[in-house]
Amino acid sequence: MSSPLHPEVDCAILAEAMGPTNPGLGSAAPPEPVRAARLLAAGNAVATRLDTWLERWFPRELNPLAQLGPAANVMLLLATFSGVFLLIWYSPSTQSAWSSLADLGPHSLGGLMRSIHRYASDLLMLLVLAHALRTLLARKFSDARWLAWVSGIALVGLIWFIGWTGYWLVWDVRAQLLALDTIRLVDVLPLFGEPMLRLFTADHTVPSLLFFVVFFLHMVLPLGIAGGLCLHLARLSRSPLLPNWRLAVWLIGTIIVAALIYPAVNAEPAHLTVKPDNLRMDWWYLWPLTITARLSGGGIWLATLLATAGLMTVPWWLARARPRAIYQATVNISRCFACTLCSHDCPFGAITMVPRTDGKPFPSQAQIDADRCIGCGVCAGACDTQGIGLAWFDAQQVTRELENLIVTAVARGTPTALALVCAQADGGWELFAAATWQQRLPGYLVRPIPCVGWIEPKLIERLISKGATAILMVGCGSSEPFCREGNQWLPARLNGTREPAFRPQRADPRKMAQINFDPGQPHLLTAAAIALREQTTRHKIPRPSHGRVGLMALGLSGLLLTALLVVSDAPFKNPAPAAAEFIFSFRAYGEWVSGAALALPNPALDQRPVHMRTAQPTQRTRWPVIVQLTIDGQRQEKIFPPKGLKSDGASVGELRILLTPGPHQVTVQLLTQPKRETAGKIWSALINARSRHLTVLTLEANRGFEFAP
Repeated sequence: MSSPLHPEVDCAILAEAMGPTNPGLGSAAPPEPVRAARLLAAGNAVATRLDTWLERWFPRELNPLAQLGPAANVMLLLATFSGVFLLIWYSPSTQSAWSSLADLGPHSLGGLMRSIHRYASDLLMLLVLAHALRTLLARKFSDARWLAWVSGIALVGLIWFIGWTGYWLVWDVRAQLLALDTIRLVDVLPLFGEPMLRLFTADHTVPSLLFFVVFFLHMVLPLGIAGGLCLHLARLSRSPLLPNWRLAVWLIGTIIVAALIYPAVNAEPAHLTVKPDNLRMDWWYLWPLTITARLSGGGIWLATLLATAGLMTVPWWLARARPRAIYQATVNISRCFACTLCSHDCPFGAITMVPRTDGKPFPSQAQIDADRCIGCGVCAGACDTQGIGLAWFDAQQVTRELENLIVTAVARGTPTALALVCAQADGGWELFAAATWQQRLPGYLVRPIPCVGWIEPKLIERLISKGATAILMVGCGSSEPFCREGNQWLPARLNGTREPAFRPQRADPRKMAQINFDPGQPHLLTAAAIALREQTTRHKIPRPSHGRVGLMALGLSGLLLTALLVVSDAPFKNPAPAAAEFIFSFRAYGEWVSGAALALPNPALDQRPVHMRTAQPTQRTRWPVIVQLTIDGQRQEKIFPPKGLKSDGASVGELRILLTPGPHQVTVQLLTQPKRETAGKIWSALINARSRHLTVLTLEANRGFEFAP
């Protein structure tokens, strides 16, 4: 594959004619981008072993761990479409929401859509959490990647909140618990003039409008995921939105199987006067109930803010602050001849071509976007003239060093085999275990490199032409490589399908090989290295038959279904106290406080409009409402001041009293003026308190007492 911008002459000669080498390049390796690098590398090694184990059975495009983000998008689409289709049967109201879903047969079309909607949402949460964990272990959150991390955490929170509102819409006992905890959270904020929790003491007081608002949020908020994804992928090049179609079909089929064998059903209908005890719930979305049920509204906010701040700021407290100049790529403009290959190969879109500034007869020159570059070094492998690369690992200096090693060895009569190993295979430059790699690659001179994508084919040509007996290039085996596309571009360059291409007429291609390291089978790398050095035939790893692949796919689907369903329908014990309670919730107006009238001015001198020529009271305030609660002869009293800036609104409040099970004589009296001898509104009855039940008495200004035993 040739290009007019790549003449057959040696590009090094062309580059030297264009301009000199930058002086002083090359320095010590920059510090690791993150703290706790060894711990994260150990976790990433476990994930890589799982990757390579799966890929003994499946190609990478069918490995779910290699497609976590795109696979999550498939589940997002499936949950969205099934949710929209479910609207054919669903009725969004407190009176009919539960029955509209309960009446669906588990294997009817509506029931199937309901189960698919639930399990697709559950698998979506599983995939995004796994994706976040892999990103963390792979250290892909530091430096320029902070935007992807922060937007990703925001997307996880948004997906969870959408699922939280979705369970509210079922209006069963699970919805009852999360509604109560949510309203306690909302009441802490100064959004409403009156506490909303008092509206959730009895079934007849729940506002239908609020239920519709939750339904509206559940329908509209998924649109925000699209905007969040645009931000999440803004600094990545060629990031796939959807996985291989076979993997998509596999995942969708798994969800359909789950819907058929274990249909999603309602819990018991919500009754706000009953405290649920043991129930089953979806821990993928409802796990906060284990915490919120034990905290006050302020405590919930504090826990939420601390957790959010901790996750959002990972790129600052877990990552190291590194000056950009010590790790980012640099451009030697005098050696750039506008081939544009570096801008095409950059995995992060950090290189753009801008108008020429040095007067040379080329249309453009490369320019680094410092807000995007992570210092992966892939651009160096795309540049034949070594006009772009890493200052601390300068390609020209490294080339001269390696050439001198080969020439010296040949002069001594001991030809050398060279292994260029991606440092990320060990978790980074500081963790690279040179002695271990020397044991894995006997007879080779091992040299770590930032990424196999850093290798330019011309380097291989020159080393072989200088007398190297073998050049082995070892890439990391992770499906979440730190440098993203290095393992993809190097093989394409070596087989001639991507520029700059390896030229077999200049070096014997039998003396080179590129292998991705499988930490679960290090002996395979050793065997391949020996075969390359001794120029013997390498043993090819047999691929499993289609039948074995199918059995493995079934087994993996079974594991996925088990994990999904066990967490999706797990037991939960409500931590709320089992004691019986009496609740009195009211909204009432106190009497107006009398005030002296203002004196009217002389009518002859009054210039105000006619409708304003009346006496006005000096003040418009109300008396507080006094509630006297008597239970079995024991009286308690509480004063509730009026609401409003001028204390001219209603008095709103709630009293909660724990009761022992059994009969109790209860009397409630409201006094709306200071004269206590004047009887106010009175309610009295003999009630029967029951464990885990609420006895609720409500009073609204426009209605009388309403009792919910």
